[in-house]
Amino acid sequence: MPLNPHALAHRDPRFADQRWLLDLVIGLLGPEWDQDRLHYLSAPVSADHKGAILGLEKSIRKLDDFTREMVKLARHFERRGAGQERSGHAVSASDDYFTAAILYGGAQWPIFTNSELNVVLEQKKFDCYTAYTAGADHHVEPVEIPYGDQSLAGWLHLPAESAGRPGTVPCVVMLSGMDGFKEMNVFASADRYLRRGMAVLSFDGPGQGTSLVREIWYDPDDYGQVGTAAYDLVAARPEIDPGRVMLCGVSQGSFWATQMAAAEPRYAACAVMFTCFDPGNTTMLTTHSPTFRQRFMYMTGTSSVAELEAKLTTMTVAGLGERISMPYLVVMGEDDPLCDPVDTYNHLNEVRGPKELLFYVGEHHAPVTRTAGRLGPAVFLAVADWLADRAAGRPATSRHVTIDSLGRSHIEPWGEHRHYTYGAPLDPQTLFKDGPETGLA
Repeated sequence: MPLNPHALAHRDPRFADQRWLLDLVIGLLGPEWDQDRLHYLSAPVSADHKGAILGLEKSIRKLDDFTREMVKLARHFERRGAGQERSGHAVSASDDYFTAAILYGGAQWPIFTNSELNVVLEQKKFDCYTAYTAGADHHVEPVEIPYGDQSLAGWLHLPAESAGRPGTVPCVVMLSGMDGFKEMNVFASADRYLRRGMAVLSFDGPGQGTSLVREIWYDPDDYGQVGTAAYDLVAARPEIDPGRVMLCGVSQGSFWATQMAAAEPRYAACAVMFTCFDPGNTTMLTTHSPTFRQRFMYMTGTSSVAELEAKLTTMTVAGLGERISMPYLVVMGEDDPLCDPVDTYNHLNEVRGPKELLFYVGEHHAPVTRTAGRLGPAVFLAVADWLADRAAGRPATSRHVTIDSLGRSHIEPWGEHRHYTYGAPLDPQTLFKDGPETGLA
């Protein structure tokens, strides 16, 4: 069952040449050959549904299997949710519908064009998520963010305690990565941000999620206006305190949220994780899975490598830091294959406001797979707590935090200028000392 026209592969010669190898790698290593896709799709669903998503590892053996297997499982939960609804089990129905929505969204990932199937899956995702909201443990409603003569789709989540208390709730404006979508940013229940009393606006930016089927393509030069429009939308809500609206971006969203922070100074704080600060995403698009470039062509509405590269020439954090004066948190794994640590350090050196780096030794793009991430500060909770501290008015300080392989945090002031030394998480001399100050184990 081909998911894309064969001709689509030839717009990127590298993808066409490596298509056979891609299926061979997936067959040998499974569906998480490039990133922990099943794990991050299973993260927001209820504990009773995680195993079913992780179990797809056994049935996905090539690229075109992703959509078929995820749709089959999504349809199962959608039908089961309808049965639970008929039986009067609203909570169970809500959890089933939520899982179905996540799976329908995941099924869209390997489709690089607005095919009939992709459009149908988008509608199924929306319908199931809408059904989830009826039994959710908090208020959820669809919103539209103005963007030129179109709009960006989002979901606004309000903590239960916000009812009848106008102007008291802080809000996190949330963006996932290039393969993500707005429905996966907030947990089905007991969400980490809502539990801390913060509302969440989760939306799909240009070239992401729902925006793709609306043909709202990504252009690096136009992203600043998204920050202002998103801020205006949530600040106008009676439940939300306009002085405590904050940003959060994950993976490719780290770059987009940074653009938004630089363009809109009314945000109170910005936290980004799993940085994508490589200029033009050159490393991602040339040395890693060929699916990245196919996806970016789809995101930008381009049809050739040359056209894509021309579009991404202005995709850089250079110059953005000097326009950021709000508290700014960055989380990065030292061995992130998609972003050179030096690009992150150079960017942070430019940031004018209080800045903090959580730097996980030996960790990958998402610093959750090695001992630094498993034993040290839990990444997502650390970000949620940092944002909650900003919402509570606690002052931020500029500092550099290295988390070593035993989970120990080595905290230093940021100072005037910091640099990264390749091969040494702190500096070369610490490699030859004894004791915890080495940052290694």
